[in-house]
Amino acid sequence: TLPVPANWYAAGRDHQGALWYQREFSLPALAPQQRVTLEMDGVDYFADVWLNGTWLARHEGYFQRFAVDLTDNVRRYNRLTVRVDSPLEDVHKEWPLRKNLMKGILNQHDSRPGGAWSAQGQDANSGGIWAPVRLRVSRAATLDTLILRPDWSQGLQNPILRAELVYRAPRATRASLTLHAVPDNFAGGDYRISQTVDLEATGTETRRLSVALKMPDARLWWPVGYGKPHLYKVQATLRDDRGVMDRRSSVTGLRKVIEQPDNRGWLINDRRIFIRGTNYIGSPWLSTMTKKRYARDVALVKSMNANAIRVHGHVAGRALYQVADEQGLMIWQDVPLQWGYNDTPAFADNAVRQTREMTDQFGNSPSIVVWGGQNEPPFNSPWMEKRFPDWHKDLNRHLTDRVAATLAEDKSRIVHPFSAVEEHYWAGWYFGTLEKLLEPAKTATITEFGAQALPGLATLKTIIPRRDWWPATTEPGDVKWTRWKYHNFQPIQTFKNAGIQRGDSMQSFIANTQRYQAQLVALAAESYRRQRYQPVTALFQFMFVETWPSINWGVVDYLRQPKQGYFALQRAYQPLLPSIDPHTLQWQAGKAGTLSFWIINDHPTPFAETTLVWTVKQRNQLLATGKQQVDIAADSGVKISDTEVTPSDRSPLRIEVKIVNRAGKVLAANRMALEVSSTSSP
Repeated sequence: TLPVPANWYAAGRDHQGALWYQREFSLPALAPQQRVTLEMDGVDYFADVWLNGTWLARHEGYFQRFAVDLTDNVRRYNRLTVRVDSPLEDVHKEWPLRKNLMKGILNQHDSRPGGAWSAQGQDANSGGIWAPVRLRVSRAATLDTLILRPDWSQGLQNPILRAELVYRAPRATRASLTLHAVPDNFAGGDYRISQTVDLEATGTETRRLSVALKMPDARLWWPVGYGKPHLYKVQATLRDDRGVMDRRSSVTGLRKVIEQPDNRGWLINDRRIFIRGTNYIGSPWLSTMTKKRYARDVALVKSMNANAIRVHGHVAGRALYQVADEQGLMIWQDVPLQWGYNDTPAFADNAVRQTREMTDQFGNSPSIVVWGGQNEPPFNSPWMEKRFPDWHKDLNRHLTDRVAATLAEDKSRIVHPFSAVEEHYWAGWYFGTLEKLLEPAKTATITEFGAQALPGLATLKTIIPRRDWWPATTEPGDVKWTRWKYHNFQPIQTFKNAGIQRGDSMQSFIANTQRYQAQLVALAAESYRRQRYQPVTALFQFMFVETWPSINWGVVDYLRQPKQGYFALQRAYQPLLPSIDPHTLQWQAGKAGTLSFWIINDHPTPFAETTLVWTVKQRNQLLATGKQQVDIAADSGVKISDTEVTPSDRSPLRIEVKIVNRAGKVLAANRMALEVSSTSSP
């Protein structure tokens, strides 16, 4: 026995390849014209379906719903058989540069068991019937998919909801189509339209028909911080003179999304919004992520003052999008393409099909405001040249272009053709120093920045056995780091690039890594927020939560315990932020330097008659203090003051700044600690 839905690894079976599922069920005799459809919401990765010994269908792809018509083969007593194959890709021929499975991060990623590049990088397979399975009974015609998109041609006050229905019908017939939209999470008016439609005889294929529903003065869906995320439940019903044939419903929201040219920002419902985001992977075993668990993660994201997530390199369980829709959390949704793939036209055709299925099936979610293409495609990743002899500068260019063109068929969203390496600001971890994070940004979207940090001691005990806690050295080749590396810890970056000290105990090691991660993410977030629209429009820290018992870039560990970095981002992502610009991290005793104080306001509302107050101390010595009255404009970022400071000794500079209103209430506060070195020799 094996539970359904479940990834088989999550159900206790560590397996690569095929498993056969079998289920017997009974069904009453069908009435005239009744149709029976098997719907599977997600099978990883290949699925072959038999009913009563007759093969009926084959499907490829892990995330999408697919339908199998059982009508001609169903009996009173039935045996359903499904062969599910999630194979190991050949590590000598295909994986990792020329992969054949469109699974994104689920079969190659830094944070997977074994890591991105080791022979173990496909461990803990994600295969299985991981999402719900159901039978649907219809009559004369079947509605497989309801696609909903807003049309703003008549303005924000007069939205039009355009619906496209994917259907099957054994014979041509005339029917009545009704589209009915009712408020789902608020009280308000409803909207309805009915019209006559001619259904074609489709055979085993599908056809599409369209209808437009005018919704004057409908409530708009707003992201967190800007209004309520109003949602409508929309039901499409087909009827003939005998009654209902089939119906399909979906929940959606009406919102307009535009990316303005020249780095002037994204508009949601014609209001500019700065994106404070984080990359998100809930789990590589999607069956474990229930709506309750996604809601827990979304609550943590919002509490961190982020307003968006990038669903990194995969399509998540449907419950994530339901929660984000309800909570007003914006989503940048990637296609599941990560690094290199088979470069043939046939694979590109397959990727286009799956991409279109993603946009059709998940595009009703108003929370998805961006479709993102392939992550770091090979032609944009010259670092692959050193790793793979068969790399070339045009590898996967055709694939990436075709997928991006398919995403662009949806006119209701921003489309980011691919996630480029130049948008991934890994200073302080993979290259350079923390000080590079203070330099001017070169791109409008920053889709990755961050550093690793160990989880707290209680969590670490569940990951690394006590016998492997303390390798003799910090040299990456020390054999005792092997287990750590399997759990994604990067000793080269930790000890060599970042220069983090291990200290004399596990507690000090944990504290040092968490302190470094916190410093990096806060420094980067504040630096790039000060560059709002010059050129930065969107910012996504990498990453929010560890995806399994591991040590990587999450600011929350896999048991959902926040690290120091979480609270550092919580401060740096405050919508109203008193920001500290240290100009440099090379502070010296006895040498004057400059601190600048800014006010960043992402709110759509101003704050009048406020005061910015700051202090700079060493130990208990006050080096500088000041205040300035400020009227803070809506949607603004302004430098308020430059202050010269001369450290008196080598103790850290401690800077505190706050914004208070006329009544003395603190509206926002921030702090920073800066290391000080001895005065350099002449």
